Amino acid sequence: MPINKTLQKLGLNEKEIRIYLALLKHGKTKPSDLAKTTNLNRATLYAVAKGLVSKGIIAEDLSNKILYFIALPPENLNRILDQTKREIKEKELLIKGAVNELNLINCEKNYPVPKIRFIEENNLEKFLFDNIVKWQKEIISIDGVWWGFQDHSFVENFPKWIEETWKTKESKDGNYQAQVLTNVSEVEKKLIGKYQPKRQVKFFPDMNFTSTVWVCGNYLVTISTRQHPFYAIEIHDELLAQNMREILKKLWSLTK
Repeated sequence: MPINKTLQKLGLNEKEIRIYLALLKHGKTKPSDLAKTTNLNRATLYAVAKGLVSKGIIAEDLSNKILYFIALPPENLNRILDQTKREIKEKELLIKGAVNELNLINCEKNYPVPKIRFIEENNLEKFLFDNIVKWQKEIISIDGVWWGFQDHSFVENFPKWIEETWKTKESKDGNYQAQVLTNVSEVEKKLIGKYQPKRQVKFFPDMNFTSTVWVCGNYLVTISTRQHPFYAIEIHDELLAQNMREILKKLWSLTK
């Protein structure tokens, strides 16, 4: 029956529906007769009927020595809605309290949780091009310098990307430049002067960088291009980036 499905949606279970509809149909009924009508044993009937009483849609008639159950007018189903509203209100207050407490816990942290992305070789080139401007804006917001050390194999594999980094609006900003340490290599020697004074490169003596690490504002980017499969890792961590930036500044100042 359609009404059964409606009552189920209101939160009544199958046994509650059987009892409620039987009382609406037959009127005031003794528990023993109601048990026969609904095909429920007496213990189950009492337990389910008591639940319906608490919901306010049936009542106990205690005017006689014999107990009767009676269905209240259908309008009393509104009590289910009222109860639902009260429960929602209580949950709303609980959620607001929980949010406030969790925010207090979160405020006690003195650093953000790092956000880490791993980029596989088939997505690496797109990842690099997609993030040029994001990294440059981050850099400009901190100190205006793209710090890093670089494996020359990166330059060999991504020359178009390097060229593109110097075509953006951000790269033409007077407060932006790159200072990168790298290996002694023919590919870097050919680039000397091409993007200067914006792109400054120093050859790090007696060192063979086998991976690339950049500090782009609060992002730390590591790239491996010495052998396949290439990959990159981007870490968004203010403290880690700050520490790495200070180390690279010191190395830059000590390198001729």
